[in-house]
Amino acid sequence: MARTRVVLNRPERPENIGAVARVIANTGLDGLDLIAPGDWRTVESWRMAWRAEEFLEQARVFDTLDEALGDAVYVAGFAGRTGMRVEPITPREMADEIASLDPEAPVGLVFGRESTGLTEKELSRCQRRVSIPSHPRQPSLNLAQSVMVAGYELFLTELTGLTKAKDETPGRQERAPYKHVERALVSLEEAFLEIRFLTPDNRAPRFAEWRELFGRAGLTPREVKLVLALARKLRNVGRIANAN
Repeated sequence: MARTRVVLNRPERPENIGAVARVIANTGLDGLDLIAPGDWRTVESWRMAWRAEEFLEQARVFDTLDEALGDAVYVAGFAGRTGMRVEPITPREMADEIASLDPEAPVGLVFGRESTGLTEKELSRCQRRVSIPSHPRQPSLNLAQSVMVAGYELFLTELTGLTKAKDETPGRQERAPYKHVERALVSLEEAFLEIRFLTPDNRAPRFAEWRELFGRAGLTPREVKLVLALARKLRNVGRIANAN
């Protein structure tokens, strides 16, 4: 299974960080990344991480989401809201996609604040959006529960032998890291604005679908270069058209 880390974006309660550390140990995930966690090294955090304290000790702390995701080749953002423009996948579908990656591929599972979750802008940074189905009587899961569902699906996929060894998966291609893909997508979005395919008013919701398309495809390093070349060409065309 790919090297999968849990990324908590601005968590609000130290005890939830500890509970997530225990889930990471329960499900065999690789580690914990924290973005602007505040004062989280508390007794409550360590108490909730019972027998998983090493994941707290080894947690990586970042200032921004982009910094935390820099080298990841697959990024899944978890959101419980309905009516999203981009149709989310289930944790089981996510696990199947991750199982197809190189075993050494770095993966990030991104979870938002306990009170508000991930914003639309934060979700746009994720290549895949994941929603956990739940009963309408109480559709909201707490943070550790959500991480457990995601981790369990990955653990079960590996346990049942669905993960293929690298040399057993023909045609598998190297995926480009997040930081390179993001640079290409930002350039393409700016090019779409230049040729007026997008407008300042609709750029975010409309380009979210393009992001999902490329995230689902999983760009290779060569394909990232092709997207950058396309963006440069479109911007040049846009500048010429605007000058006339």
